[in-house]
Amino acid sequence: MDTERPSHERPPWLVVGVGPTRESRGALLWALREAGRRNGTVLAVTVWDGGPEHERVAREAELVARVRAAVEETGVRGRTQTQLVAGPVADVLTALSEDADVLVLGQHHTTA
Repeated sequence: MDTERPSHERPPWLVVGVGPTRESRGALLWALREAGRRNGTVLAVTVWDGGPEHERVAREAELVARVRAAVEETGVRGRTQTQLVAGPVADVLTALSEDADVLVLGQHHTTA
């Protein structure tokens, strides 16, 4: 017997890439507000190249700090998980978004 709930019966799952840019911050704020509106959960992800333990700890602390600041700004609480993942950005976000309802990324505009 299949015990998995159909996707339309589970709370929405939003995956958002989080980094140091203004665009990334905007994506995180939007994802939190959308999760609040939809009664969903945000998986805030930072992808990195890997490295020594002290770098991992620092990156993880940066991710948590960015998420906490966004939660304070939006007032959307209890809807966020964080994850630091080593690997190629596109591969990691593609894999994590396979079961997501929404993948949220900041858009960087360049001008000529």
